[in-house]
Amino acid sequence: MKKIVIVVVLILFLAGCWDRKELTEIGMVAALAIDQNPKTGEYEVSSQFLRPAAESTQTPSPERPFLMVTTSGKTIFEAMRGTNKTTDRKGFFAHNKVIIINERVAKEGLIPVLDALQRGKEIRGYVWLCIAKDVDASKILEMKSDNIARIPAKYINSLIDNAEQEAAKINILTFQKKMLASGIDPVAGVFITEKTVTEPFERIKLIGGAVFQKDKLKGFLNDKETRGYHWVTEEKAAQLGAVSLPSLLEEGKFVTVEVRKVRSQIKPEVKGENQFSFTIEVKEDGRITDQQASEKFEDRKQQVDYFRKIEAENKKLIEEEIDLAVKKAQQYKTDIFGFGQALNKENPEVWNKVKDNWEEIFADVSYEVNANVDITSSVLLQGPLQPE
Repeated sequence: MKKIVIVVVLILFLAGCWDRKELTEIGMVAALAIDQNPKTGEYEVSSQFLRPAAESTQTPSPERPFLMVTTSGKTIFEAMRGTNKTTDRKGFFAHNKVIIINERVAKEGLIPVLDALQRGKEIRGYVWLCIAKDVDASKILEMKSDNIARIPAKYINSLIDNAEQEAAKINILTFQKKMLASGIDPVAGVFITEKTVTEPFERIKLIGGAVFQKDKLKGFLNDKETRGYHWVTEEKAAQLGAVSLPSLLEEGKFVTVEVRKVRSQIKPEVKGENQFSFTIEVKEDGRITDQQASEKFEDRKQQVDYFRKIEAENKKLIEEEIDLAVKKAQQYKTDIFGFGQALNKENPEVWNKVKDNWEEIFADVSYEVNANVDITSSVLLQGPLQPE
């Protein structure tokens, strides 16, 4: 009898689906844009709701497959919940792809924003976090652009997924880890708008990086500086891409080197009290995938010698771009490379003495960049293509 009672009690308490949400009752939000009203100071949250019926393959609808809803509030959570007062579906944010934040909000600090997004457990950690530069974040979600996907959130998500070295990208979880860590600062992706030549409209572009000091936006990296940042950090989130270099065979011609693999290491050296130097070592493996010059190699040795010259050009480019990135980071007093983490790993006692003033110390530390490039192939071509 006792066993029967236990079974009955367990059945009552373990009954599932008590908190289920029917698809006909929720509105799936695919993207969020966060702005701030300059007059009232309130947050403005723009939610991109999906309209599944408009994307149906059986009975497609001519209407837009998404709905933009903008609500405001003193806090992010209040603004997000405001959508329930204006739409016939309760906002469901678990399938959100990207969050775009206006640079004005980012400069004030993202802790209030991230706290609201994460505390409710509705926003997943893998959601992309990007900054809208010189434009309202909501405009990025609504702008007509070179998209094949009908839903802007899908288009924006693909832009971030396909980003290469010239564009930074980071998800909420990684951003929070770097924001809360000691000795390293985060870099987020940046969306800008640009005029098109062939069409009378603007389009969006993912380019460069947004530099943070903990949770506050301090400035931006351009495309070359962002690539310099990626040479050092080996960000797995960024595809390696390719670099174009002078051909050296013909003036005005170029050769393209596909970056196959990058390995890097930061080596600290303590020279005295608050005196440090860092050596950045980078190793790149690549291959030639495009050659504009038409000169043909006479033998294998000539080809290998040419590889060595291109390696030297590639080495020079890497060191120059890293130098640009480090100088910009020192200007912002933001250790985006993790110099502090490297020092902490190598000499924790010294780090504990300087960590509270690391921002000021980092701005003046000396460094050296040593790059090594190994071009292993030219995709089976013995020389440039040349007509007989």
